[in-house]
Amino acid sequence: MTVHDTIPTDSLLDGGGEMGNLIRNKNWAETPLGAISDWPHNLRIALSIMLNTRFPMFLFWGPELICLYNDAYRPSLGKNGKHPDILGMPAQEAWVEIWPIISPLIDQVLSGGGATWHEDQLVPIYRNGHIEDVYWTFSYSPALDEVGKPIGVIVTCTDTTKKVLALKRVEDANKNFYNMVAQAPVAMCVFREPNYIVEIANERMLELWGKAAREVMHKPIFEGLPEAREQGLEALLQSVYTTGERFVASERPVNLPRNGKIELTYINFVYEALREADGEISGIMAVASEVTAQVVARKKIEEAEERARLAIEASRLGIWDYSPLTEELRFDEATMVLFEHDPATPVNLDAFWNKMHPDDQAPALQKMQRALDPTLPDNYHAEYRLLLANGVTRWIEATGQAFFNGNNVPVRFSGTVQDITSRKEADNALRMTTERFRLLANSMPQFVWTADVDGRLNYFNQAVYDYSGLTPDEVNEDGWLQIVHPDDREENIRHWIHAIQTGEDFLFEHRFRRHDGEYRWQLSRAVPQRDEQGHIQLWVGTSTNIHDQKSSAQELESQVRERTRELEKSNADLKKLNADLAEFTYVASHDLQEPLRKIQAFSSLILQKEYQSLSENAQDYFQRMHRTAERMQMLINDLLTYSRTNTTELVFEETHLNKILEEVRDDLKELIQEKHAVIEAHELCPAHIIPFQFRQMMTNLLSNALKFTKDNVTPIIVIKASIKAGQYLDAEKLVPDQLYCHIEVIDNGIGFDPQFNERIFLLFQKLHGRHEYQGTGIGLAIVKKIVENHQGVITASGELGKGARFDIYLPA
Repeated sequence: MTVHDTIPTDSLLDGGGEMGNLIRNKNWAETPLGAISDWPHNLRIALSIMLNTRFPMFLFWGPELICLYNDAYRPSLGKNGKHPDILGMPAQEAWVEIWPIISPLIDQVLSGGGATWHEDQLVPIYRNGHIEDVYWTFSYSPALDEVGKPIGVIVTCTDTTKKVLALKRVEDANKNFYNMVAQAPVAMCVFREPNYIVEIANERMLELWGKAAREVMHKPIFEGLPEAREQGLEALLQSVYTTGERFVASERPVNLPRNGKIELTYINFVYEALREADGEISGIMAVASEVTAQVVARKKIEEAEERARLAIEASRLGIWDYSPLTEELRFDEATMVLFEHDPATPVNLDAFWNKMHPDDQAPALQKMQRALDPTLPDNYHAEYRLLLANGVTRWIEATGQAFFNGNNVPVRFSGTVQDITSRKEADNALRMTTERFRLLANSMPQFVWTADVDGRLNYFNQAVYDYSGLTPDEVNEDGWLQIVHPDDREENIRHWIHAIQTGEDFLFEHRFRRHDGEYRWQLSRAVPQRDEQGHIQLWVGTSTNIHDQKSSAQELESQVRERTRELEKSNADLKKLNADLAEFTYVASHDLQEPLRKIQAFSSLILQKEYQSLSENAQDYFQRMHRTAERMQMLINDLLTYSRTNTTELVFEETHLNKILEEVRDDLKELIQEKHAVIEAHELCPAHIIPFQFRQMMTNLLSNALKFTKDNVTPIIVIKASIKAGQYLDAEKLVPDQLYCHIEVIDNGIGFDPQFNERIFLLFQKLHGRHEYQGTGIGLAIVKKIVENHQGVITASGELGKGARFDIYLPA
C-alpha cells in the first residue's frame, strides 16, 4: 500500500488560510501545472506542508518554476504589489526585477549543488506600489520528484529588513557618536572592558596623552600609556565601572610624557559610566582638558604673593596711607612699632612731623609736595631721622606714590617705610674705611687702584697721577688706557675682561708712559673682594715697577739664546762623533776583521798541515798566535755588540718573556747538554721590551751561568719574573708607585766576592784569569747597557762558591 493510496487527494490541500483558498479556487488548467487532479503526489505533499506552517515559505515547481507560497510569506509581498497575481506564474515573469539575483541560486539547487543559505541579503522587490530595498535571511532547498531528482525549489525565508535597518540605525548612531567624539572641542575617549581597552580617542586626547594612535588604540590604556600607571587612576576607573557613579577631578596632578620625558601635568577630567539598553555598564567615557598652564600661572602668582609677603615681613617694611582730602593718616602695625606710636593715640600728620629731626623736615616736606603735584612726575622718596624716646635716633627710608582723580586732585597718597639705621651706620663705616684706605694708598709709591664689580676703574692713588703727569679729570675723560703702551692695550683689555668674567685674579705685565714720555714695565695685579656669600663686591689692584727686573730678564734671555746656540753646535758635533763611531763600527766589523780572519785561516792551515815539520818552539808560537787571534775575534765581536746597544734604533714591543727565553735556550742547546745543566724557568710575564736586545741580554746571562760552573756539580739556573710596585722591591733608583717587571736569574756556580757587586758590570772587568775561564769582560757590560736602554735597573750579588744572582727591574 502506498502513501498516495492512504491519504485522500483533496485532504492534502485542506486548510492553508487565504493561500489555501486561492490555490483551491484557481483555474490551474490554464497554467503549465494543469488541473489540481493531475498534480504529482510530491507537489501535493510539498504544498500541504507549506500551507500548514507558519514559517514563510515559497515554492518554485516544475520546468517553468511556477510560483506558490503560504500565508506566512504573504506579508512580505506588501500591498499593491505582486499578490495575488504571481500565484501560478512562472518565476522569471513573476520576479523579473530580481531574476539576475535569484536565477543563479535556483540553477545551483536544480543542478544538484545542494541547498543555499543567505543572511540579511539585500534583494529589492516590487511591493507597496514601488521597488523596495528588502533584506532577507533565506534558504533555497531542492524539491524532489518521485525518482529523487530536483523538480523544484523550496524557499524558506524571513524578511529581516526591520532588523537590518535597526542595526544600521545603531551603526549610524555609533558613527555619529564616534564623529561627535572625534570632533569634540575637548579631549574624549571611551574605555571598554576588559582592562579598559581604548575603543576610541580623539586627537585632543592623544595630544593630552602624548601618544600616537597606533600606540594606544585597541589596547588596555595602561599598556598603551604605561606612564600613567600607579597614580591612582586604576582605582578610579574600577570604582566608576563597578558603581556607575560619575567621578569628577579638578586640577589633578598626573605624570605624562612630554617632549621625550615625563612631566607633571594638571588635568580636569570626568569619568562617566556607559550603559547598554539593559542598564548594564559596558565601558567608561572620559572627558578631559589640560590646565597645566593655568595651574602653573596661578601657582606662580601665589608664590609671588607669598614671596612679597615674606619679603615685606623680612624687610620689616611698614605701610602708610594718607588722604590729602581728609588729612587722615593710617599706619599698619609695623609702622606703629617703627615710629614707637601708641596704638591708642590717633595718628595725624602733626604727630608724624614732630618725631622727624628738624634738619630733615624741610627736605622731606618738599619731596612730599612734589609727589602731590600732578604736573610733576616724581614719586616720593625720602630719607630722614626720627628722634625717639631715650635719645634714640633712627634712620627711615620712605617711598610712596600719589593717586589723582579725573580733575588731577590727589585723593590718596600711599607708601612704605623701612628702618635703614643699620645701612646708614654701615655706609658711614664704609666711608670712613674708604677714607683711611685712600689715605694709606696715597702714601704708597706703588700704583693702587680699584674697580667696581663690572670692571669699571673708579679710583687711582696719587702715585698714578704723579707718575703719569695727568690730572684726575684727564684720566676720567680719556680713560686710564691712555697711559698703557699702544702695543700692550689689546692684550691688557683681553686679560681684564677674562678676569671680570671668571672672577680669577688679574695678572699682567705691561708698559706705562711716564710724564716724560718714557715707557717703563709694570706688573699689575687685581684681586676680587668678596662678601660672605662669595659674591664679588669690588676689585683692588696694584701696579709695581719691574722695569729693572724686566731688563735683567731680557739680558738673561739673550744669554739663554746664546747658550742654546752653543748647545745646538755641541749637538751637531755629537752627531758627527756618532757618525764617526758608526764609521768605526763598520771598519771594525769589516776591514779590521778581514786580516784577522786571514791570520786565523793561515795559522789553522799551518797547524793542520805543517805542524809536524815545525820545531817545538814554532809549534808553541803558532798555537799561541792562533789562540790570540781567536781572543781578538771574540773581543771585536763583543765590542761591536756593546756599540750596537747605543747606536741601534730602539723599537719597543709588547713581548712575552717565555718566548724570548725559549729562543735563547734553543741557541745554547749544545752547551746546556754538554754541561748537563738544569734550567728552572717559572711562568714569566709579558713586558714592553726591545726584543733583539733582550734576547742578547738573556743569552749573556745564561752563557755566564753556564761558563762559571763548579766541577762535579750539576749546574742549576733559576729564572723567575713578577710584576710589583717599586715600593715593594729591594733596589735603589726605583719609583715607589711605578710598576716594574722584576726578573731574577740565579745560579749555583762558582759565584764571586761581594766586593765586586758593582765592578762586575764594567768594561773589560774579569774576575778570573783567561787561562781559567775564557771571555773578554764585556758580556755583563752589554747586559747593563741593555737594561739602561729599557730605563731599568740591574743589580748583581754573589758569594764565592755559592753562586751568583742577577736582579733586573724593567718599568712595566
